[in-house]
Amino acid sequence: VTKLLPSSVTARPEKPPKLASGSVQGTASWVLWKLDGGLEHILVDEAQDTSPAQWQVVRALSEEFFAGEGARDRERTVFVVGDEKQSIYSFQGADPAAFGDMRAHFEARLAAMGRELQDCALIHSFRSAPQILALVDAVFGGRAGMGTGGAPTHAAIDPARPGRVELWPFLPKPEKPEQTDWWLPVDARSADDPVEILTRQIAERIAGWIADGQLLPGENGARPIRAGDVMILVQRRSALFHAVIRALKREGVAVAGADVLRMGGELAVKDLLAALRVAATPGDDLSLAALLRSPLGGISEDGLFEIAHGRSGSLFAALRRQPPERHAPVRAMLDDLRDQADFLRPFELLQRILLRHDGRQNLVARLGPEAEDGIDALLDQALAYESAEAPSLTGFLAWIDQDEFQVKRRSEEGADQVRVMTVHGAKGLESPVVVLPDCATRKPPEEGRILTLPDRPAVWRGTRADRPPTVAEAVALRARRAEEERRRLLYVALT
Repeated sequence: VTKLLPSSVTARPEKPPKLASGSVQGTASWVLWKLDGGLEHILVDEAQDTSPAQWQVVRALSEEFFAGEGARDRERTVFVVGDEKQSIYSFQGADPAAFGDMRAHFEARLAAMGRELQDCALIHSFRSAPQILALVDAVFGGRAGMGTGGAPTHAAIDPARPGRVELWPFLPKPEKPEQTDWWLPVDARSADDPVEILTRQIAERIAGWIADGQLLPGENGARPIRAGDVMILVQRRSALFHAVIRALKREGVAVAGADVLRMGGELAVKDLLAALRVAATPGDDLSLAALLRSPLGGISEDGLFEIAHGRSGSLFAALRRQPPERHAPVRAMLDDLRDQADFLRPFELLQRILLRHDGRQNLVARLGPEAEDGIDALLDQALAYESAEAPSLTGFLAWIDQDEFQVKRRSEEGADQVRVMTVHGAKGLESPVVVLPDCATRKPPEEGRILTLPDRPAVWRGTRADRPPTVAEAVALRARRAEEERRRLLYVALT
C-alpha cells in the first residue's frame, strides 16, 4: 500500500524550541528546527513492522506537512510502503493495527485540507504462480488477523507461469505409541511418531525428485531439480526442525543445516569444551568420557567400557594405565593440553587441539561441514573473552557457561543444498520449491506474568480464576493477537 500526502510548510522559528525530556513532540520540534524546516519527504518502508512508538515519531515529524501555511509552495509528501498481512514481528513491537490507524489519521488530516489520500493496492506477485496465489486467496478469504483492508486478492505477473500445490494428509498422534528400545536415549522417538513419519516422507520425496531428475520450469526451459531449489520452512526451531535435517542427511540429500545455531548445543562445541574441561580438571570423569567418545578421542563405546569398567580410581588414571600403544593419539593430546594449560590462552589451546592434534579435521569428518560454524563461533568467543578479561582457562569456561550464544550460520552463495529455516528467517527469500511441514495450529506459551494495559500501569497476570475482568480481557486480547500473527506467518510462508 502506498500513500502520497502533499502539503505546505510553516516558517522556521527564530529560536529552537525547548526540548522536553521524554516528549516525542518536543523531540520532533527540535529535529525540525535543526533541519531548518527543510523536511520535505518522509519514506516509511516495511511499514507493517513499524511499532506504535515509531509511528509516533513519524506522526510528529509530519505534523508540519498539514499546517496549511508556509514560506514555500514546494510540495511535501509522506510515502508509506507496507503489507499488513506480512506483519510477523510483534516480539519487536510491530503492530499491524497501528498501520491502519495511521492510514486513517493521514486521511483525516488531508480531508481537512480538501485533499485526498492516494491509496494504491499492489496486487501483482512477481514470485508466485497463479495456482499458489489461488490457494492463498482461498485460505485467507476470511481476513481474520490479516489487517484492516479488504479481502486479499492476488494476481500473478505471469498468468501462464506453471505452478503446483500439494496438500498432504494430517498425521495424528498414535493412541498407543510404540515403545523404544531400553538402551536408546529417553528422548528418542518411536518409528510411528508423527514427526519421524513426516520428516521421513519429506526426505524421501526430495531424494526421489533429485534421483528421478524431476523437471522445473526455468527462464531457459525446463531443467532437472537440484537440492538448492528446495526450501523447508517451519514456525520455530523445534524437534521437527532438527528431525527434518537428520532425515535429509540419512537420505543422502545435501542440506545446509540449521540457519541459526545455538552454540552450546553444537556437538563440535561440546567436544572442544570437554577437552578444555579435562585440561583444567583431569578428575572430571564425565567430560573425559565425552571427549574419549567424541571425534577428538576416537574411542568406541566398547573401548570406553573396557577402560572405565572396574576401575578403582579416576577415569584419567585408568586411561594412563592402558598399554602405551593403545589410544596413543588422544593420550598425547591430553598430555599436551595438561602441559600447556597454565601457559597458553584459551584461544591458543583451542587452536592447538584443532591444528596440532587434527581436531578440526576429525570433527568435520564425523559431524559434517556444518561443524565448521560452531568451531569458528567458539574461537570468536574465545577472542572476545580475552579482549574483555584477564585470560585463563577456568575463567573462559565459566564465562562461556554464563550465556547462551547464538550464531547465524553463513549461507554459501550458490551452495546446492536444501535450506531449512524458520519463516521469520526466510522472509524476503524465494525458492522454486517450498515445503511447509509445520502448518498445524500451535498453542503459543504464555509470555511472562506481567501484562501491560493501555494507559494503565503494568499488572500481574494472576491465575485464570483470580483475574479481574480487565486483566482477563487483556489476556484474551494477547492470545487473539498471537493467533492472528500465526495466520500471518502462514501467509508469509505460502507467498
